[in-house]
Amino acid sequence: MKTYAILSDIHGNSLALQAVLKDIQLKQVDTIINLGDHVFGALEPEVSAKIIQQVNMLCISGNTDREILESLDKPSEKENMERVKADLSVQTINWLKNLPTTAICDDLFFVCHGTPESDNEYFLEKVTAHGVFVYNDEELIEKTKYIKQRIILCGHSHVNRVVYLSNGKIILNPGSVGLPAYLGNGENRFAMESMTPHAKYALVRADGDCIFIEQVLCHYNWQRASKAALLNGSEKWAQFLLHGRMPKDLRVA
Repeated sequence: MKTYAILSDIHGNSLALQAVLKDIQLKQVDTIINLGDHVFGALEPEVSAKIIQQVNMLCISGNTDREILESLDKPSEKENMERVKADLSVQTINWLKNLPTTAICDDLFFVCHGTPESDNEYFLEKVTAHGVFVYNDEELIEKTKYIKQRIILCGHSHVNRVVYLSNGKIILNPGSVGLPAYLGNGENRFAMESMTPHAKYALVRADGDCIFIEQVLCHYNWQRASKAALLNGSEKWAQFLLHGRMPKDLRVA
């Protein structure tokens, strides 16, 4: 049996990251897979980057990793972006530049941040004017028809989910290590909520055709993380970190 730890969406939350890595050390994990969005946010970009780079793991790029690189030579209006760029070292910038957008691991996992085609789209969730819904079985079978690997790993939504398809494939989102909720502002305004403040990751144990999946919630000092976000001028992030859900005042804002 081989054991894999699946991480995603750390978003510069070094406290949450350290809690997850400490827990992984106790689980006799063979391989760590990281689905991207490593450093962007209201907390500690460079500190988190250094921790990630010191651990042997397969990492791919997420949408905010790409956005950091795209804004290096021009100012950005995205909240937190200028502070994040100023904090990152040349080494970290070069590391981000070399991250692949997708990967295959042990011919068991297809690894992407959002979807195979886009780091900014949701694999499992459909955003509508009436709310956020999970695609049905037929839709997901169509979306994965060109993927040969049995398990598809995706992040981006920050919501931990496991979906078993009728064709035998599995789609796994481990949730977010560092940001348990956020407010989306696409064509439709929406909230992504994991409903707990914990740092989240997933364990996959593979024994031939037998797959065992465990969604893991790690306690860490989210009160401290929330205070740090507030000190860095991000009141929304402070609320998301503290509750893992959307405060009522932000729902109607």
